[in-house]
Amino acid sequence: MLIDFSITNYRSIRERQTLSLAASAYFKELEELNTFDAGTGEKAPRLLRSTVLYGPNASGKSTLIQALDFMQDRVLHSQKESQVGDEIDTVPFKLSAASRADDSEFEIAFVERGVRYEYGFRCNRQRFTEEWLYAYPQGRAQKWFHRVFDAEAGKDAYKFSSLFEGDRKRQDWKDLTRSNALFLSTAIQLNNEQLRPVFDWFQHRLRVVTSTADLNTYYTVDLCKTQTEKAKVVAFMNSADLSIADIRVKTTDFSPDVLPKTMSATLKEDLIRRMSGKALTTLKFVHSDAQTGEPVEFDEDEESDGTRALFAFAGPWLDVTENERVLVVDELDTSLHPLLVHHLVKLLHHQGTRAQLIFTTHDTTLLSQKLLRRDQVWFMEKDAARATQLYPLSQFSTRENEAVERGYLNGRYGGIPFLKDLDFYGV
Repeated sequence: MLIDFSITNYRSIRERQTLSLAASAYFKELEELNTFDAGTGEKAPRLLRSTVLYGPNASGKSTLIQALDFMQDRVLHSQKESQVGDEIDTVPFKLSAASRADDSEFEIAFVERGVRYEYGFRCNRQRFTEEWLYAYPQGRAQKWFHRVFDAEAGKDAYKFSSLFEGDRKRQDWKDLTRSNALFLSTAIQLNNEQLRPVFDWFQHRLRVVTSTADLNTYYTVDLCKTQTEKAKVVAFMNSADLSIADIRVKTTDFSPDVLPKTMSATLKEDLIRRMSGKALTTLKFVHSDAQTGEPVEFDEDEESDGTRALFAFAGPWLDVTENERVLVVDELDTSLHPLLVHHLVKLLHHQGTRAQLIFTTHDTTLLSQKLLRRDQVWFMEKDAARATQLYPLSQFSTRENEAVERGYLNGRYGGIPFLKDLDFYGV
């Protein structure tokens, strides 16, 4: 599970900013529901099940999500999907000459298979200039490897711990790591099993949704093809009081007869060529007749936008909670009604899972201490240099049961838009 994530010199972020999911020892409210033990055996803080980020438009909320997405993408793909000479798609803070010339840095701490890890790297558009990994298998730090670019020698220098396995294979892993690829990614491609839990956390544990518009129904529809999984989807939908009796998925072979007669011949030929031999899936939502109780089918487009959005979210959500993943979503309230967002957060807190949810929103009704602890709320805003600042609500002297929403809207904690007076009429 995620402990914290730090970014330096990336897009709107200039100085190091850290988002922490370590629960504060000073706050005791909602401890059993909203926090959980990390399971490392260490005397470490409990972790938060959810964290929400507030801030005006262009404050850097999306930048933080993009930074996590960038780090995950580099770990998973820098070795196998890039070639020698390909640029690294990083963007430093541009409003300072020093920052433009400096590297971006990303560092993350997480727990996987009961072990805490701290992994990070620095890079510019040409190369990775530093990379490091600490492991805490016995609660004590082991620095497994450290890679640093030696500008004078024009190559990377490596230091390995005696606890880092590999012996003679280390030389091969070093030699085959390109300047624009990560050592972690390269060693995994060359069958290093000791690093597998770290790589697996990025590949299987972390789920980043940079835009809810990217969510589609395919994953949830696929779940509904089996009775057991479909029952879970129906139960999830009905937990939001949607009164769905059943979901029916019908699969038929593609036929040119389903294409509109008014479609141009060129487009029709293209679709027939691409769809030939493929199956079409039709989704039906079943409700019960209010008087007789008989099942009545509704086409997908007859359902509300909220129902369709929740259905698209159902599959990923069930996957996250059942497999204890970390779900990161930018602007969760864009596709879901505020009450549905409340419902999802409450659901996560009450299910007792070690899954985690990190999301950005503008919905201030979530700022209730009956729903969130004071250490679960973070704010983002730009400073005088137009650089993003990230800080928690817990740094303020907020009292238990304080009206946090009102305080936020009144500007007590910052992180709200500054609107200049506009004279539309020239008066």
